[in-house]
Amino acid sequence: MSEPVLVLRDLDWVRATRGGAFRLVIEELSLRRGEVLVVLGPNGAGKSTLLRALAGLEPAARAALDRRAAGATALVFQRPVTFAGTVAHNARAALLGSGAARGDVQRRVQTALERFEIAHLAPRRAATLSGGELRRLALARAFAQEPAVLLLDEPYDDLDTAGQAALTLDLRRVIAETGVAVALVTHELRRALLLADRIAALIAGRVRQQGPRAEVLARPNSTAVARLVGMDNLVLGTADADGFGQIDDAHRIPLAAPPRAGEEGWIGIRPEHLKLDVGRGEGELIGKGHVASLVDDGVTAHVGVAWAGLELRTHLLAGRGLARTLSVGDPVSLSVRPQCVHWIPVRRADAAGARR
Repeated sequence: MSEPVLVLRDLDWVRATRGGAFRLVIEELSLRRGEVLVVLGPNGAGKSTLLRALAGLEPAARAALDRRAAGATALVFQRPVTFAGTVAHNARAALLGSGAARGDVQRRVQTALERFEIAHLAPRRAATLSGGELRRLALARAFAQEPAVLLLDEPYDDLDTAGQAALTLDLRRVIAETGVAVALVTHELRRALLLADRIAALIAGRVRQQGPRAEVLARPNSTAVARLVGMDNLVLGTADADGFGQIDDAHRIPLAAPPRAGEEGWIGIRPEHLKLDVGRGEGELIGKGHVASLVDDGVTAHVGVAWAGLELRTHLLAGRGLARTLSVGDPVSLSVRPQCVHWIPVRRADAAGARR
């Protein structure tokens, strides 16, 4: 694990609202060299305020900021900011008043524009750029500062799928080259996963869980975090003496690390881990159901399966194998590997709104 570059502690920020007050409280959050921390949360969770606090731009916030590396903190807003003039002038604007020598300014601007593949646009008027080009210009301006910390507010906003993929590749490369510590805030899971090394789940002004990406995705500590990180299948069950979570008299799900028999909890399964059993030995059979819903977006077939009075979700590759022939109403068998099943004790689960 790389060393922390910026550590935020004891953040406390309050804003009056029509219904009372919204409070953002963060005990500790660290940004590490060469890593991307994604702060994932729904709209209104406090993500943008947290980003401003990390930048030291939220005067109303009480917090301790421990900066452990030399270098600027660069903030790239959700809506790219541009100034009148050329692309080169816009990139150079970040260094106005920096005291850097003219030759050094030119070098840093040229390097930054090349890193984001817009050096050929340097003489163009910034006002003529497309949305994707403006976003790259904003990033180039940030990197011209040679920052130690980079803060990104919804960096994929308004980009199509191809634009998101291209920007991800460039950002990964530049982060690896520079070792900059990155915090990225977003409400959309797929965008979060494009870059995340670590994830902090921000819900209603509190970080409910933070840790390595794989750990948070596979082992959310509550149903609220589970839903946020895409663990859509949440089923209430009771642990039995045989190592299963009992749903009803006819349905049960195998558990890799069963709790004490009789304990009640939520059984979580990510859609990609729930399999339509076709005899390939992909886990243990958990019973039969039928296709209740089917949505094919050309890349993924999103399948809802009626099972034990619930609708469980799974994914298939669109146009491949079973996805080519599957229809609503078709009978199917479901299976899952026990190691892909996650148990959330009811005492830690925010049960409201989860599937029963």
